Amino acid sequence: MIGTIRLKKMSLVRSLTPVFFYGTMLAALSLLVIGCASQTVASTPSPSATSAVVLVLPTPVPSPLPTPTPSAVPTATIIPSPTPLSLSLRQQILAEVWTTVHEHYLYADFRGLDWAALREEYTPWIEHARSDEEFYHLLSEMVGRLDDNHSRVLAPSAAQREDVLSSGREEQVGIGVIALPLPDSLLIQHVFPDSPADRAGLQARDRIVAIDGVFYTQASIEGPAGSKVRITVVRPGEESRDMVLTRRVIEGRITPEAYMLPGDVGYLAITTLWVNDMANLTTQALTELTRQAPLNGLIIDLRRNPGGWRDVLVGILGHFVQGHVGDFFNRQGSIPLEITTPIEPNLSDIPLVVLIDQGTASYAELLAAILQSEANATVIGAPSAGNTETIYSYDLTGGARLWVAQEGFRLRDGSNLEGVGVQPDLLLSQDWIYYSEADDPWIREGLRSINAQLPTK
Repeated sequence: MIGTIRLKKMSLVRSLTPVFFYGTMLAALSLLVIGCASQTVASTPSPSATSAVVLVLPTPVPSPLPTPTPSAVPTATIIPSPTPLSLSLRQQILAEVWTTVHEHYLYADFRGLDWAALREEYTPWIEHARSDEEFYHLLSEMVGRLDDNHSRVLAPSAAQREDVLSSGREEQVGIGVIALPLPDSLLIQHVFPDSPADRAGLQARDRIVAIDGVFYTQASIEGPAGSKVRITVVRPGEESRDMVLTRRVIEGRITPEAYMLPGDVGYLAITTLWVNDMANLTTQALTELTRQAPLNGLIIDLRRNPGGWRDVLVGILGHFVQGHVGDFFNRQGSIPLEITTPIEPNLSDIPLVVLIDQGTASYAELLAAILQSEANATVIGAPSAGNTETIYSYDLTGGARLWVAQEGFRLRDGSNLEGVGVQPDLLLSQDWIYYSEADDPWIREGLRSINAQLPTK
């Protein structure tokens, strides 16, 4: 998920012209086996297309504020509007999309694309789309031609879904897990307490390989409340097993996972920055850890974290660093990222390890890179996604939403992570998803690294 910012609703006074796979962001988020899900959160007001929304939170340039990509987020189904859009509304929405990208896109050359010619190419198709679903698909396809893996159009139903997910609370009919789609399975990242999945004993790191007897991509965990679903589950080190669960309405909340490892080393897993109060939840988790004992070190697990809001990034960084840590930049100039408010507990003087992998994206990458460069954290794992542009959201006429890649980021030394990613200090090759947390070689390596930094007794 890339960094995100939400601009308030766009009431177009001028013609203005951000999958979850809906694209990369959602996809980057996790798949809610409750159904697919994503996460989103509004932060501070932001620019405006006429009005846009801001998902991330630092201070943006034209007006927004800052902060998703998809961690992980699921595939939203586009549901046609009850009232079909008129030709004039289609033309207006197209104008809003085209003009907003034209005015705010990070790259003035549109990455070598002739943006004006693209409008001419798509106008007849969009005007004659056979349904609203096809209309939004074509708009998304047009914006997708920018090929930045960030900018996208969400149909109204997908935009509504995004708003729900950004709250960090999920209310869906399903079995009560958040899972990440992999080539061979759904990797469970989170099990909601007292859900059907929880009662059946499912846990993080379990993988769902089949649903109702077929490969998981060919069936759905979703279904009516009270209906049953048979899933085939594989736990690390064990044989696959089938279980039948009854779907029901699930209310859940995504929170960090924190516990103490041997030697008073803390472990903190943050699966997304896309939940609006994740910084506060992280503070609570760290406060509880430090109540147990003074920490000799901390492992921050950002694997498969797709990023999220800028204010969440800033809130977490406040525990570890202070001052100028880098700069956001856009077509108008640059905006320094300053961490000005120290946040308790202050953990700036303990050894830090950050775990990352190829699924670590967006502001999660910035979090890892800033801790590496400014807090002397040891980064362990695999290179991150290299998907770090900040996207701004603009609400379109009719309820759809446009996300535009609008800002880049450089560390204090001038390094730009876009397309490059965070490079680990220690590269690991084992595929951690096939290990339980207790046997996870990456966590063990992190513990070894911290112990090596502690004074010998």
